[in-house]
Amino acid sequence: MQEFVFEELEHTADIGVRVQAREPAALFAGAARAMFALLCAEPDAAAPVATRRVAIDAADIEALMVDWLNELLYLHETAGALFTDCRMRQWSPTHLEADVAGRPPLGAPQVHIKAATYHQLRIDQRADLWTGEVFFDI
Repeated sequence: MQEFVFEELEHTADIGVRVQAREPAALFAGAARAMFALLCAEPDAAAPVATRRVAIDAADIEALMVDWLNELLYLHETAGALFTDCRMRQWSPTHLEADVAGRPPLGAPQVHIKAATYHQLRIDQRADLWTGEVFFDI
């Protein structure tokens, strides 16, 4: 298995992803990459890289996922970059610190994601595989 894999989930009014990874930090990085893949096909490889450090504290792992993705959406809106390169510096079920890097999208967004939601949010571990499902308000 690669570091993570994801697939798009259909929903009546929203859009979602299912991400699988062997490590929880990779699950969170994969969720970010999946979210930006829904938003836009690919970043502009010729554009300069924008970098940021992100630190999130939350009550539990589910809130951490939602807050993480919403912070990345905020950074996307303010910096104009798809933050698809996420290097976790620290991770626990209630805290993460990451260095993120991204480039502007190559074209117009395919969809406008307003926010990650708690609707049908699921994160679990079975044996050595972490799975997360998250839906986005569009």
